[in-house]
Amino acid sequence: MRLPSAPDGTRGCAAIGRYLNEPIAGTAAHATGWILLEHPGTWGANALADSVLDPAVATRLAELSTELPIRAQLIRRPDGRSRPNGGPRTAYLAHSGRDGPWLRRLDLAEPRALLDLDLPAVLRPEPPGVGTQEPEPIHLVCTHAKKDACCAMLGRPVAEALAAAGRQVWETSHVGGHRFAGNLVTLPHGLYFGRLDPPAALRVTEKFASGRLDVRHLRGRCADRPEVQAAEAALRSRLGIDALDAVQPLCWETTSEGHVVTLRADATEHTVRLRTEPTQPRMPSCAAVEPVADVTLRPV
Repeated sequence: MRLPSAPDGTRGCAAIGRYLNEPIAGTAAHATGWILLEHPGTWGANALADSVLDPAVATRLAELSTELPIRAQLIRRPDGRSRPNGGPRTAYLAHSGRDGPWLRRLDLAEPRALLDLDLPAVLRPEPPGVGTQEPEPIHLVCTHAKKDACCAMLGRPVAEALAAAGRQVWETSHVGGHRFAGNLVTLPHGLYFGRLDPPAALRVTEKFASGRLDVRHLRGRCADRPEVQAAEAALRSRLGIDALDAVQPLCWETTSEGHVVTLRADATEHTVRLRTEPTQPRMPSCAAVEPVADVTLRPV
């Protein structure tokens, strides 16, 4: 496959996004619950349907991710291998709502054991009584080559660098937004970061470990609406705020001129106005056959 090229000669849909300076704030996929299942080896273009996975498990996970704000992801260790001798597979249940994020780890004898669990529990702020509480966040790096080449080319070096630095990191199937690769999601908070290379990923995760956000790479918090994600990033940039929970959304509305979002920061209410702008026609993915125009959010 010949990758699309940016005018400066760089290749791939992510290179085109960088060249056009498309805003990344406000682009996190929407979800309040996560189900992660370790599945080593290759993943098909549709990770659940096209991979060698128990059909009953694949069907159930696909139903949940279609009908509810849940992301069902396949994960694997950065070296691509499973546990020795085909031992238990790791799974995670996570809630990413602002009402109280949590993360539970399970070791499953077989993937089918997921079907015995109350999987919609990931939508609730009270963690279920299964598995063990994960004391540290985990980082997911999209390396889904068959979904988009940029995810693999830019994601794998990020995952390897984080693993070498001792971060708790997993490769994952597509998280959305291949134009912003390398992409990283931190759970349980559901924070999306994009346009990462290995040094930037190390900085992002180091800051997060100290309770701070690298706003330059922040795509958004997945539980929030796109306009809230974009408004939070704009306000953080304007005020120089990087503390994890220092900004809280209060309300938002759509007007004839765009979006108005009210947030609280430092015990003060702030209003951020956003306008919707069309993007230049460009190849939206490495597999696309013709350019398309989209829309983006920009602070006024």
